[in-house]
Amino acid sequence: MARELIDDWDDIHAYGADYVHLCMRLKRLTGIDLSSYKSRQMHRRLQNYRSRQGFPDFYTLSIAIQRDGRQLDALVDFLTINVSEFFRNPEHWKVLSESILPGLIAYRNGRKVRIWSAGSSGGQEAYSLAIAALEAGGTPEILGTDIDEPSLAKAKAGVYSADEVKGVSRVYLARYFERRDEGYRVREVLRWAVSFRRGNLLVDEYPRDLDLTVCRNVLIYFTEQGKQRVLTGLAGSLRRGGVLFTGATEAVFNPSSYGLSQIHPFFYQRQ
Repeated sequence: MARELIDDWDDIHAYGADYVHLCMRLKRLTGIDLSSYKSRQMHRRLQNYRSRQGFPDFYTLSIAIQRDGRQLDALVDFLTINVSEFFRNPEHWKVLSESILPGLIAYRNGRKVRIWSAGSSGGQEAYSLAIAALEAGGTPEILGTDIDEPSLAKAKAGVYSADEVKGVSRVYLARYFERRDEGYRVREVLRWAVSFRRGNLLVDEYPRDLDLTVCRNVLIYFTEQGKQRVLTGLAGSLRRGGVLFTGATEAVFNPSSYGLSQIHPFFYQRQ
């Protein structure tokens, strides 16, 4: 019975035809497949959104996003998880800087260290990776991808408020940021190291031959099937010996099934 209930929660059809209609239309318009996200959680969020926006049902909302690009953009922005910060969970970044990056840099032997920030949101994670790699003596080549266009625009601008850079030490702030009226802007040394583009983890092709793939606080929103699909792709993005870095609540319980082995909590190496 418990398994059946969990399956129902992860099935969009459990929430009625008008909800399914919205999900299908959103997928056709944007490529976002809500059937791969935890349905009970997503349905609750969309119910709240629909109610606040004054739509009587999901079918009416689906018509609105079809006819009005602004309505579609607003819904996508609401659905996309845009929470990020510099050096989130600093104890894990300490492991990355002291135990992971030196080996990856040594392997490249002077060549660029290839890193992917999957689900990079506003760019804080990708720029944190650039700082960590540079401080470890490497020459990073970092790709940040996200499904949300406003987040990508923020990442490319590289401008953050004083509150947004509170996780950056004073030394790094002086070395890698310049003070602006609107806050802090990343310096050119970081801009040269990082690029951003739109990417959907559920449908797009993954980059390959990476030294480090970072996907944190993203997997928790997927169904088990969606999570398995993404983990398979993340593992496949790595060269042999490359490392996957996951979030603090996203331990991979069966890493060997993806060709990985755990080398530290939340760090997995491709065999």
